[in-house]
Amino acid sequence: MPCTLSWLLKVIELKLYTNAATPFGRKCEVIAHELGLKLEIIKTLPMQQPEFRRINPLGKIPALVLEDGSVIFDSPVICEYLNHRGGGKFFPGMNIFRHNTGRWKSQVLQALGDGIAEAAVNYVILGREPTPPEAWRARQLEAVNAGLDVAERTKFAEPPTIGEIAIACAIGYVAFRLPDLDWKSSRPKLAAWYARMCDYPAMRATEPKAP
Repeated sequence: MPCTLSWLLKVIELKLYTNAATPFGRKCEVIAHELGLKLEIIKTLPMQQPEFRRINPLGKIPALVLEDGSVIFDSPVICEYLNHRGGGKFFPGMNIFRHNTGRWKSQVLQALGDGIAEAAVNYVILGREPTPPEAWRARQLEAVNAGLDVAERTKFAEPPTIGEIAIACAIGYVAFRLPDLDWKSSRPKLAAWYARMCDYPAMRATEPKAP
């Protein structure tokens, strides 16, 4: 019985504050799902819930609360922690005999995916203002398209690393929130790769939804 109770505690010990649409929280959920880590998902909208700053003083999601009450943020740190905790291989390691191990490529791809996602999120948020700043919105959209152009020219790893997951989650957000953006027609390789990524159970289980 003590062993069973210990196992149950481990199942619910991690709490992820996120929402149903964020590509950053989705990255974390994908990693946890692939590694069989159980998370208690707590949906929150920080801009509407100022008390969330008691969890993350920056007022941003995602945030991961550990069993001892300490908090990890933001998504790159959370993903690496979950990968370490679950014994995953989404972050390629260093090798003293081979310097080109894919570690830096995966990190740069993660930064690219996060940058695409951030620009897309900004574009959506700015569009909700009473008088949207169209010049600034246009700049965000330019960043989205330029990032997708780079992804079109990229040779992705198989199995996917954190870089591929970040790119896929960013595209998922773009497809969800910017449905009128025709990103596929001029990027056939990226579109075909993304379709394959969407077949992963973790991607299907974490599809973005309206909050």
